[in-house]
Amino acid sequence: MKNPSLKRNAIANYFGQAYVMLIGIIVTPLYLQHLGVEAYGLVGFFALLQTWMNLLDIGLTPTLGRQIAHARGKTKGFDEFRKLLKSFEIIFFGLALIAISGVYFASTWLANDWINAELLSTDVIAYCIKLMGVMIGLRWFSGLYRSGINGLEDQVWLNIANILLMTLKFVGALILLIFISNDIQHFFEYQLVIGSIELVVVMMRFYTKLPISKVPIHVISFHWDSVKSVAPFALGVAYTAGIWIFVSQVDKLILSGVLTLAEFGYFSLVVIIASAINAITGPISNAIQPRMTYLLSGGSEVDMLVLYRNATQLVTWVSMSVSIMVAFFAEPLIYAWTGNKEAASWSKEILFWFALGNGILAIIAFQYYLQIAHGKLKLHILGATLSAIVEVPIIVYAALNYGALGAGITWFILRVVWGLVWTPIVHHYFAPGLHWKWLFNDILIIVLAVTLIALLMQYLYPETNNFSRPVIFLVLMIMGTIVMAVSSLSSSFIRGNVKNKIKRKRTKAMS
Repeated sequence: MKNPSLKRNAIANYFGQAYVMLIGIIVTPLYLQHLGVEAYGLVGFFALLQTWMNLLDIGLTPTLGRQIAHARGKTKGFDEFRKLLKSFEIIFFGLALIAISGVYFASTWLANDWINAELLSTDVIAYCIKLMGVMIGLRWFSGLYRSGINGLEDQVWLNIANILLMTLKFVGALILLIFISNDIQHFFEYQLVIGSIELVVVMMRFYTKLPISKVPIHVISFHWDSVKSVAPFALGVAYTAGIWIFVSQVDKLILSGVLTLAEFGYFSLVVIIASAINAITGPISNAIQPRMTYLLSGGSEVDMLVLYRNATQLVTWVSMSVSIMVAFFAEPLIYAWTGNKEAASWSKEILFWFALGNGILAIIAFQYYLQIAHGKLKLHILGATLSAIVEVPIIVYAALNYGALGAGITWFILRVVWGLVWTPIVHHYFAPGLHWKWLFNDILIIVLAVTLIALLMQYLYPETNNFSRPVIFLVLMIMGTIVMAVSSLSSSFIRGNVKNKIKRKRTKAMS
């Protein structure tokens, strides 16, 4: 099977991610305006609930993506893969029923005893939560097939489909709110319809692109031997993913019960912006993970490590440029985005710490990609266990006693400590002799350059109290572009690519 272009996939991932982010930036403040802060808080609660319900995934989605990438590097690899796929579909169907039933029966309790609403009735909230449960089941199946498409490196199509589907989700819902109804119940009903369409589209594409197996397999069948062979890997992923949900989402879960629904709406804005930092770098990791696995399965470890280091530099440059600029200019950014001064004032300090913490998270995630590529998660399981034992009690204490700001500061400190302590241990086992070159040459030099340039931009930032929101946003975009452009020179990978392009242009001109 011919390998798709890694460059094309990365570019497609970035274009698709940029579109989703852009449409989210445009539509979110309009949602806030037409739904109201409290109803928007319910949208934020849906995102939180969906994250926690991913605990039931038990590692199947990432396992399927890895196994299809592995099958591409093996002769007759898809004969066994199809057995695994059919087995996973049966398991997912059962898990979806559990999720939908669980959310349905918990909806009344959540509406009455957990969510602190002042304007929305408990009946409305309970109904919306029931719709959330059905959507979670549909999105699980969509995620399974999306993972398969990603493993096939059919990422150009996936991004085109994602753009169309996100347009229906965001723009279609906005049209609904403006011209038909701004009832939060109708909003979730519409999202349920689009979620159903999404599942059908990605499932059809996945089966269309899946190579034909010479071994006949029934449409509905379960193959225990196939599941058993990947069970240690899947359960390892599930265990560590579950722990990660506890570590990364326990503060948000607590805050959803401590804050009023309106305040949680403001906090949801912080979560969206902070999460966007990881979403920006996601296209790189989505492109390199299946390729790293493929290279290792073919015995090209040296090429895999070159890809690993180059991708680290790119992610460090992008994630730290964005996270530091967001942290330094949190208040004007939120005001320029939403037009809500109360939201900007409430969120500025909280966003500062969450933004920096997520910027660091995007970098230290690379040690996990390395372990996924090797298909060995024993060390990751140990690290995740230690992380949960140490971090969860600290995060719970900070959220309960110091609120959202305490949770943000704690998140930042823990990410720094974990990156400095655990990553060298992983590198010692999977890439001996790499760590210090990776840390200093691929990360710290870039971080230092970004920080110094961003500090200069902060010093030069003009007084914008009398500026319109579009002008404030434009000023921030210009300053962010300067930070990224200048700091890019600190990356040896980027410098090398620029030099090669200049050299090729000169050679072409001379010929």
